[in-house]
Amino acid sequence: MLKTRIITAVVLLLIFSVGLIFTSIDVFALGLGVIVAAGAWEWGRMSGLVNEDAQTAYAAVVGVVSLIALYLPYSAAWIQWLMLVGVLFWLSVPALFYLSPRQPAMTVADSVLLSIGLLVFVVAAVAIQYLRSFAPEASSWLLLYALCIVWTMDIGAYFSGRRFGHRKLAPTISPGKTWEGVYGGLVATGLLMLIVMLVADFADGNRFKLLVATLLAAMVSVLGDLYESRIKRAAGVKDSSQLLPGHGGVLDRLDGVVAALPVFAFVWVWL
Repeated sequence: MLKTRIITAVVLLLIFSVGLIFTSIDVFALGLGVIVAAGAWEWGRMSGLVNEDAQTAYAAVVGVVSLIALYLPYSAAWIQWLMLVGVLFWLSVPALFYLSPRQPAMTVADSVLLSIGLLVFVVAAVAIQYLRSFAPEASSWLLLYALCIVWTMDIGAYFSGRRFGHRKLAPTISPGKTWEGVYGGLVATGLLMLIVMLVADFADGNRFKLLVATLLAAMVSVLGDLYESRIKRAAGVKDSSQLLPGHGGVLDRLDGVVAALPVFAFVWVWL
């Protein structure tokens, strides 16, 4: 199992590195469309779509809508308002957890959840392309840094949670997550940010944006993880799928990304 997990991780890292650094805007957009469609297929399954044709159709619709959004003429105002919609959704998630900590089991297709999936994927795809190609100081490295926020938060939370974790973060949704894990993840992410600020040549104004964007994205990445866990528990599955050998599904790897990157992009475009 560990060998399979490592091989899959290495292959994915190589493909991701080539796509991130060497592909054109158009090719990168097409790659995003494929990833979005794969994630949407899993989302559809967990949202109560039991028919394979319906799952495939939902994935195709979400992938095509995402591609259309990626190919719309670039406009700062368009990015601002789309990212605002994404941020408002993720800020509403804690209230959703409080009001309804347990999502009812999926017995039929949940149209609200399917609509949320469309929104989440489209906003995340546009945020990723924005950070790589259109934002002030946009580059593959800016996008990589935003992704590293999520990965560092996950790693820091895992190790600090295992070592110090006692107080459950959301026991009805994800019993393994603790507040101590969150604090450890934030510390690790803060260290990443300090290193980048010392090494990278950012203008003073962008350093402040980097600070705000990093902290907010790190915290919201936890909400993305919890939201997917809540959907999986309602669907009665451990992993979103088995598309990635040893890793589960695409959403199991991207749950924090689809929440954090729109928040990072929101700060970058609004400040």
